[in-house]
Amino acid sequence: CNQPSNRIRRISMILRFALLATSLLHVVAPTDAFFSHSRLVLVPSSAAALTPSSVQLGSTSATAPSETSTASNADTKLSRSGHDHEAWKAGYTSCTEEMPPTLLDIADLPDDFPSGTYYRNGHAGFESPDGVRARHMFDADGMILGATFYPETKQVLFRNRFVRTDGYVTDQEKGIMSRPGIFGTKVSGGFFKNLFRLDFKNVANTHVLYRNDKLYALWEGGWPWVVDPLTLENDVVKEPSGHNLDGLLDGGQNFAAHYRYDSYSGNVVNFGVQLDPSSGATSVDLWEFDEGMNPIRSDDVSFVFDGAGVIHDFCITENWHVFVMPPATVDNKKALLGLLGQAAFSDVIGFDREATESTVYLIPRSKHLEAGTAAGMVAGEDSRIKTIQVPYHFNFHFANAFEDDNGNVIIDSVLTDTVDLGTELDSSVPVWEAANLDDFSPGRYDRLTVDPNGIAAPTMETIYKREPEFPVVPQAISGRRHRYAYTVGAHKEYETLPNGKGKGANGSILKIDAEDPAQTEAYAFLPHEFVGEQVFCPKVGADVTQPGNEDKGYIVTFVEDRRNLTTDMVLFDVEGKGALEKGPVSRIRMPIWIPPGLHGAFVEGLTFDA
Repeated sequence: CNQPSNRIRRISMILRFALLATSLLHVVAPTDAFFSHSRLVLVPSSAAALTPSSVQLGSTSATAPSETSTASNADTKLSRSGHDHEAWKAGYTSCTEEMPPTLLDIADLPDDFPSGTYYRNGHAGFESPDGVRARHMFDADGMILGATFYPETKQVLFRNRFVRTDGYVTDQEKGIMSRPGIFGTKVSGGFFKNLFRLDFKNVANTHVLYRNDKLYALWEGGWPWVVDPLTLENDVVKEPSGHNLDGLLDGGQNFAAHYRYDSYSGNVVNFGVQLDPSSGATSVDLWEFDEGMNPIRSDDVSFVFDGAGVIHDFCITENWHVFVMPPATVDNKKALLGLLGQAAFSDVIGFDREATESTVYLIPRSKHLEAGTAAGMVAGEDSRIKTIQVPYHFNFHFANAFEDDNGNVIIDSVLTDTVDLGTELDSSVPVWEAANLDDFSPGRYDRLTVDPNGIAAPTMETIYKREPEFPVVPQAISGRRHRYAYTVGAHKEYETLPNGKGKGANGSILKIDAEDPAQTEAYAFLPHEFVGEQVFCPKVGADVTQPGNEDKGYIVTFVEDRRNLTTDMVLFDVEGKGALEKGPVSRIRMPIWIPPGLHGAFVEGLTFDA
């Protein structure tokens, strides 16, 4: 353990993932009302049995919708938060079809919707060919969706494809679960096949990044994968371990899935985490890339802090990188069980359940760090790093951060008061079947204000308590002052249990007003329908950085009918008060079942010549 090695680094990368374990279980809440929707249903005659190699441009036409799935809601027992829990569980059913680029008609696509492409990544293959099921949804194979919008012809070019990682390809070729998952998924073959297995599958299932005409599939436990922006194909033979960013990443480095866009410079900022088990310290690499995906500096930038860092997300301001972490260490007993194949490696983080404080780390942006001086900066020793103690909390995702006129750093995030990772549930069944949402701590949207100079005491304000998750702001606002954040929420408001536990499922969309929380809006779907993270698409000609224009756009996402295993794409106009609550301006039935996903991005102006 005193010598760096790929095996030690594999162990360390696992520890970060504990942060993810209930990201999909931490889901949210809005109004008591449910709505019925008119929709276009688009079903191609040849939606099944499409091979990835037979990429062709086809076209489908609209047919009449079917509303039969809503008829039995009155007879279904719903949770306190208004969702059909049996339907929620059924959503983790694999996608069995891959579609080549196919044109779908959208008669009601708004004229001022921008041309461009929406990409989304997510878990979509929940079992191996021989029937071994993923222990956790985060161990499932990643699948990317692409939807290119053509407002002038009222069409969208849709396609989906599993990322051909080395693990995915081996599974398909051998017909087994060939590699373990860090959340406890076991390889085929029983006890002895799982001993000392540290060759965890890079499932490439978390996020996407489009940069310099390349599309990257991201998973923070390893290297990214380069995917063709049109066909979504990747060359696993040429790059069997993923893409090392032209030599930037070495064999043990990881590239996180939650990058941040700098709206001031147009650069992309990302990080990678490694834990040194021998010292008990965590090291975080920091990178910044220009529009050509070239690092803006040739020397290393990194910082080190004591303890086990479980970092899924971070945020940036004009002058700071922002990380927030609760105290944690390595649980050696659980690590040993993990080596023996008897526990999830994501469960080896030991959180201090009695702690009263979390730590904010503010690290200067690259432009403020002198060349050759920024590798291995030690928190608590290097005065350039600001370490600020704040009330204890555990946050999965940040909405945004910015600096006010006094230089204070304002951090908006979704968080909980306790750490519930889900891996302690019955391991004989997948986590989505074992989970009782009443056992999990509710989330909320908070605003944290810290003074980098340490003069003013930090403050925390709860903005919204309806369990928001997957918060997003317009890309052009990233790192700047924002008013609105768009999140998922529970189907309706509800009371938590006397012990403070209890959460809902993601059955609504929220437009959170961080400046006037009373003006927050919500739109709820039906009890058996569930919605994922949205992307914001600015209206044609809109500059959302100008006063009064921040919400001048549309949000796009997918809604799963988990009772009937159908998926719709929905578009909401969110400009102005009450716009979201009017419901989707367009709702399109997709030709295949698409399971719940994770994160996505809209690339304005990216289209393809059919």
